[in-house]
Amino acid sequence: MKKFAFLIHPRASLREDMGKVFPLFKFLPEKFLEWMVKCLNPMARGKIIFSGSKEVAGWIIVVPLSARQFFSLPRDFVVKKIIKAVEMAKKMGVEVVGLGELTSPVTHGGENLKAKIDGVAITTGNSLTAAIAVKVIEKINNIRSLDIVKEKIAIIGAGGSVGKGASFLLAQKGASLILVEKEEKIEALKKIFSSYANVRVEKDISFIKEAEIVVVTTSSTEQIIKSDYLKQGAIVYDITQPRNTSPDILTERKDVTIIDGGVIDTPKIDYGMNIGLKKNQAYACLVETMICAMEGDGESHTGYTTPESARKMFSLMGKYQDYFKINISQSFGKSL
Repeated sequence: MKKFAFLIHPRASLREDMGKVFPLFKFLPEKFLEWMVKCLNPMARGKIIFSGSKEVAGWIIVVPLSARQFFSLPRDFVVKKIIKAVEMAKKMGVEVVGLGELTSPVTHGGENLKAKIDGVAITTGNSLTAAIAVKVIEKINNIRSLDIVKEKIAIIGAGGSVGKGASFLLAQKGASLILVEKEEKIEALKKIFSSYANVRVEKDISFIKEAEIVVVTTSSTEQIIKSDYLKQGAIVYDITQPRNTSPDILTERKDVTIIDGGVIDTPKIDYGMNIGLKKNQAYACLVETMICAMEGDGESHTGYTTPESARKMFSLMGKYQDYFKINISQSFGKSL
């Protein structure tokens, strides 16, 4: 098994998220913290240990910038800070680095990193995330007795790596899809999916009101889904970090269900810190990183997800089923 590391960053408030690591941060103004974190280097905060072993298998490395700063600061500055985190990991003996949250999209799916540092494989975790999304949709369909050919599924952010990978997997199953993307990606998406009769591409998010199931795969820092966008009884599977859905939707719409996306129960693994989930849980992108390390895989897995890479990674997860189990019964950290 290769040593691995996984990169994360504060998702919303620096006071709240960094305060979990440094209690003093809770008492400092957000604006001051936004200035201060720009001067901080990445830091290893969580030691990942597998059950039955005392040896550290991997590390959680914090890139000290907020989600908002990932897009508001010059991109070169942000990428350089991520490169520092990978260089730090290499000095710690790490051979596989996973990109969590916005560290993947801001580096073009890791493409900006893989040639920068020799001897370190980069993975976005997007292949497993896409595969898990499709498996969850299949489980929902079985529970609700839905037919994916007849009932519509909307994928918001379908032009991104996870969204495109999940869309291809579903399209190959004959699913009736509404793919929602920004205007600049619309024509490319239409061309890619032109051979699938059941696939529509739209730029207006209001079209998700036709869908029984809505999958949210965007890289926005905002909560872009509103309660009146959703069909009666809709199920929303939100894999975004930071979240693009709000708990307020559940207050306004009792008929709607929102499922925390990409969550994997990992009963035999301890992360040594709060990673924003229940104890012994991880997101699929971290799980893919661990699987690559467990397999001794020294290849980088960057760029766009393909159906083949998604199926392969899901198959490998099955090989380690004692360690990894899909969770579909959680909403905003609470059991459904």
